[in-house]
Amino acid sequence: MKKVTALLLCLLMIVSVFAACSQKSNEKDDEDYKGTIIPVYINSEVVNFDPATAYNDEAAAQIISLLYEGLFRLDKDGKPVKGMCSSYIDRSNPEDDYYMMEFRVRGTWSDGRSVQAADFVYAFKRILEPEFRGEGANLLFQIKNARKVMAGDLSIDDLGVVAVGTYILRIEFEGKPDLDLFFRNLASPLLVPLREDAVTKVSDWSSNTSVLVTNGPFEVRTIDYGKTLVLERNIYYKRSVKKDALDKYVVPYRLVVNFNMSAEENLDYFNEGYLTFNSNLPLAKRSEYQDKVKVVDTMTEMTYVFNTTNPLFSKAEVRRALSIALDRETIAGILVYAKPAAGLITDKVVDSGKIKKSFRENGGELISKNANVDEAKSLLSAAGVKGGTINITIRDNEVDRAVAEYTVGVWEKLGFDVNIRTLKVNKYKENDYDLLKDNFTNAYDTGDFEVILTDTTMISTDAFGNLAQYALPFAGGKMDLASGDFDLKPHISGYSNEAYDELIEAAFAAEDQNTRSQALHDAEKLLIEDAPVVPLVVYQNAYLVNNDLKKISTDYYGFTDFRGAVLGNEKFYLDTKPIDESEF
Repeated sequence: MKKVTALLLCLLMIVSVFAACSQKSNEKDDEDYKGTIIPVYINSEVVNFDPATAYNDEAAAQIISLLYEGLFRLDKDGKPVKGMCSSYIDRSNPEDDYYMMEFRVRGTWSDGRSVQAADFVYAFKRILEPEFRGEGANLLFQIKNARKVMAGDLSIDDLGVVAVGTYILRIEFEGKPDLDLFFRNLASPLLVPLREDAVTKVSDWSSNTSVLVTNGPFEVRTIDYGKTLVLERNIYYKRSVKKDALDKYVVPYRLVVNFNMSAEENLDYFNEGYLTFNSNLPLAKRSEYQDKVKVVDTMTEMTYVFNTTNPLFSKAEVRRALSIALDRETIAGILVYAKPAAGLITDKVVDSGKIKKSFRENGGELISKNANVDEAKSLLSAAGVKGGTINITIRDNEVDRAVAEYTVGVWEKLGFDVNIRTLKVNKYKENDYDLLKDNFTNAYDTGDFEVILTDTTMISTDAFGNLAQYALPFAGGKMDLASGDFDLKPHISGYSNEAYDELIEAAFAAEDQNTRSQALHDAEKLLIEDAPVVPLVVYQNAYLVNNDLKKISTDYYGFTDFRGAVLGNEKFYLDTKPIDESEF
């Protein structure tokens, strides 16, 4: 009944809008016309748009790919190409063992202020601050003093990154840099510029549109949690305001997501012809639409992270037992649009010195698709563990809930008492700003979990960046400097293994690419054996698109790119704003 009511309300809204508004608003010769408003249903709700922390949410990673751009970005083949960097100059002097580059920065923020070198300096320093949990810190370790700064041994001002002019970013290196690797790291979704005045204004700064500014093709126009998300063209993205047409680089005016309707209702809305794009199909309908959706592999895995400081999960045998008891083929079947994970590193991550070779293909299958319950029981017996209570922390969405419920059934058969802890979003005020707190992200950031079901997006196309964060010297764990404890902090899982640290150190120091590659493959094998993080499946971006929506594409990460989207039969479609039943 709810579905029928929602559709009727949508139809009533369409009729009322047509009656109340002239068709002039949809005509391209109207001087007030700003472009097409495209109704879409991209993914589950997102409230955290901080690129340094939101990468552990596949839905947020998709949206953030539309909001920000770094010095470099990846082309369709995964090669770094210039983004906010218009040019660069190598000012190194090898004879004096001095290596330095300067990058000229371009671009404009969504509020009209130019992107400046200082915005990159702030973003890079923020990630390396000892008080910040920055799992992408290791991506910057070729920079002079970066490791010492992260370890708290040097001041943040000793970092070899400085704005020597409004638009000139100077980077000094520890030694001769691997520029191909460095440019690929600079294309990471974590290493985008940030405005210090925005980030420091309020706590959850990225959840308020009056605070949040972006430098990519879109900005967040509206966040109305539980109702709608509106992305609007960043009119300053790459274009000359005086010379270029509004749609020169970004064609759509707005992308509008209606969260007032459920996934089932949005699917009906698509089938009725009122929704142009749907990449968040309800689980119950996914098998039915397997032959109708377009499917693209992503670089994001669904993973479990264990809190290894919890006595129950302190032994690798226990964590591995819980991992191998899970049937990844079954989980992929639950999600339908997913593939069993073969390791921590996904297919599009390339091997050292082999830009066209997949690290995953070279490393092979480190995790079986199928469960091995007998071996799991044997490992638990060897560890002297007969059971215990496990609390699984999840986000409040259908996909995570379904996988957690499957896990409960599996782990209970091993003798554990398993519960699901669902964390939601809270609304609150700070300094008169309406803000949203993502309690799941907060629990992850603070280690407030026993086992947490999260997403792991590859932070670089190089395996090192994705593996190094589990090694103590590279982890970027948050320090409590007020307590006087300046010891390095591990990954949020609490995992620490000297043998693993040595492999990552060897990979970091290696000058020979084959040596580096072998160290990284050995590190991944050890990580899977120790199982502080347990990859389950690799997500696939599966979407329905109607015949009126053209020229969408997918980026190297597998996320949908709407910059060039063109909507035919434009007059038919209206802004899918949230439906307020009181209006009818």
